[in-house]
Amino acid sequence: MQLLVTAGTAKNSLYQELTAARVQHRQPDLTSCHDQLLTAHKVQTQMMAKMAATDLSMSVLVSHAMDTLMAVQGNYELIEVLNLDWS
Repeated sequence: MQLLVTAGTAKNSLYQELTAARVQHRQPDLTSCHDQLLTAHKVQTQMMAKMAATDLSMSVLVSHAMDTLMAVQGNYELIEVLNLDWS
């Protein structure tokens, strides 16, 4: 559940910052989202190691959490690559 919450927080942070940047006519500061994504990836790595060590199977919740993380990471990377002029 921690992975899903952290990935969801990163998504929320990303979209709030994009909205604020657009309204304020400035470049978005993606630092908060980046930090949350790093945390989510650490949680994912720890979770996968624990699952492998204890021979646990993949649950629907884990699959959903990993999919959410992947989607947010993709959005974050696309925004970075576009490097739009927001002013």
